[in-house]
Amino acid sequence: MDLKLYDIQYDKVIRSFYLTTGVDYEYAIEKLVPLINKLEFQRNPLRASFYKRLEEDIQTGCIMPNITVAIKVDDKMPEEEEISDVYINKNMKNAFILDGIQRLTTLNRIDRSKLDLSRMLYCNILICDSMDRLLYRMITLNNGQKPMSARHQIEILAGNIFDFDSLPILSVTEKAKKTRRKSEDESMNKENLIKGYLAYISNSVNIDNQKIIEEKMNELIADKILNSNIASKNGEFKDVIDYISTMLEDEYLNSWFKIANNFIGFSAAMNTVFSEVCELNKDELKNLIEMFEDVFSAIDVSKIKLGLSRRRMVKYYFENIVKFSQYSYSDLLDAISQEL
Repeated sequence: MDLKLYDIQYDKVIRSFYLTTGVDYEYAIEKLVPLINKLEFQRNPLRASFYKRLEEDIQTGCIMPNITVAIKVDDKMPEEEEISDVYINKNMKNAFILDGIQRLTTLNRIDRSKLDLSRMLYCNILICDSMDRLLYRMITLNNGQKPMSARHQIEILAGNIFDFDSLPILSVTEKAKKTRRKSEDESMNKENLIKGYLAYISNSVNIDNQKIIEEKMNELIADKILNSNIASKNGEFKDVIDYISTMLEDEYLNSWFKIANNFIGFSAAMNTVFSEVCELNKDELKNLIEMFEDVFSAIDVSKIKLGLSRRRMVKYYFENIVKFSQYSYSDLLDAISQEL
């Protein structure tokens, strides 16, 4: 088995090293194919019939288009001079296939006796310390292909990006939640956490609009993610979760964040203002939220769609929190009522 490193560049958008490498088919089958199912958000292999022509071409001796592999760095990013074929092989356990699952699946399906295992498969390898930015790159690579359902997309975008069992905010599924005793119900629905992440990376609360057909909803979400500047952010959604978890020690804030529309609206706003909000302590955040709730309670709910309006206004309020924190009750009511 062989891997050759040809070139190292730096991607300034997702702040990652971009390596041009080549591996032989034996390496691809032994080392890369197992990475296909590493994360749930990767696209499932299509039926073999779709790639029958590629299968025949590989056996004839074609050069397959490059695949893209991502290595997620858990600690400090390496210096350029530290990157070598040895480094790549050592960290391949932290890798997953960003683009090229169908090509690798097709290669793996071919009888080994019909393959020249020494032939080359060229790979682009991204070394990055942010799953958010890798997700952004995955969408730019795959956008335009047959979209997944809105429900499935919500689940897979974050399902394996976070180890929910290790998050400071505990989470359970809705089904498990129904089986718990009321006194045990201290955790946030896992689906709400996933929706919060989707709102964060898209900078939008319009992530599950039933008025839009699924195909167009998926396209809209992808476009919002690509235009949200998530790749240029220094923070991560995990930082937002860490901050919220410290706020949950307060009973009032705990109850407020457990309301799905509050959590989703807050998460969406953190795409742009987390650096300011994270400086607030529990008392400061609580006072700001109490002010919002006092104002929101003055809205005639018969004139609005309550759930959607709450989600939108939480986002609007926190996106402008530096300004609104100086407003009087009347000024804030005037601003929010005009935005509805």
